[in-house]
Amino acid sequence: MIAIMTMMLCAAFVNVSCDKKNDLNGGDNGNGVIPSSGPIEVSIAGSIDHSNYTPGQTGTVTFNRFPNSVSEFKQVKEQIGREPHGAVALELMAFEMYRRNRKTGEECIQLINTKLNVKPCTDRLRELFGKDGVYARPYQIAAFLRGASPSNGYTPQEPYTIEVSVNTARPYQTLTDYNAKVLYLEVKTGGKGSGRETVEVLKTTRAGEPSNGEFFIVMNCPGVYAQVQPAAIAFPGLK
Repeated sequence: MIAIMTMMLCAAFVNVSCDKKNDLNGGDNGNGVIPSSGPIEVSIAGSIDHSNYTPGQTGTVTFNRFPNSVSEFKQVKEQIGREPHGAVALELMAFEMYRRNRKTGEECIQLINTKLNVKPCTDRLRELFGKDGVYARPYQIAAFLRGASPSNGYTPQEPYTIEVSVNTARPYQTLTDYNAKVLYLEVKTGGKGSGRETVEVLKTTRAGEPSNGEFFIVMNCPGVYAQVQPAAIAFPGLK
C-alpha cells in the first residue's frame, strides 16, 4: 500500500511539473492570479467597410475576459473574425494568451495571422513577456484596453473594450501576393504617446492561410508589440 501511494504521489508531481513546463507563466493573469473560467461573453459593434476606404469609420469589441483555450479562441473567432476590427481584437487576445501560455498562445497566433507574420510576433512577444524586469511588459496588451494608462497601472475599464478605426491617411491597397485588399486600421492605446498603433488586416483565399476567404487576419502589426510606457504603479492583471 505504501509503495502504491508513493507511486501516485510521484506521478502527481510529474504532472504538475509538466504543466509548469508547458505554461511558462504558470497560467496566471499577470499578477499571480488564475483567470476566471466563467463563460466568455463577447460583443462587436460599429462598422468598417470591407471594400471601400472610408476614413474614420470605427468599431469596438467588448468582452468580459480573455479566452483560456484554443477552443474558446476559435469560438470567439467564429463570432467576430469576419469583421476587420474583430481581427484586431483577436490579435490582442492571442498575444495575451501567449503571455499566459506559450504553446496555447502560439496556436492562436497562427489562427489569426498570415503565415509570414507569425514568427515576427512570437519573437518579440518572447522578449516582452520574458524575465528581464527592465524590458518586460506583462501589461503590454492591457495598454490597448479602454481606460488603461501608465498612471493607473494599466487597469482597464470593465468589461474590456478594444477601440478600432480606419486610418485616415492610408487608403486600402490591393496586394497581389494575397489577391486581397489590405485594410490599414488603428487601435487605440493609453500606453503610447501617439495614442494609437496601426494594424494591417486582410481577407484572402491564398492557400495555407487561416483566412480561408472568410475571416480577416493580421498581416502586420509591429506597433502592437513595441514596448508601451512603463506602469507607474503595480499592474493588477487581467481576467
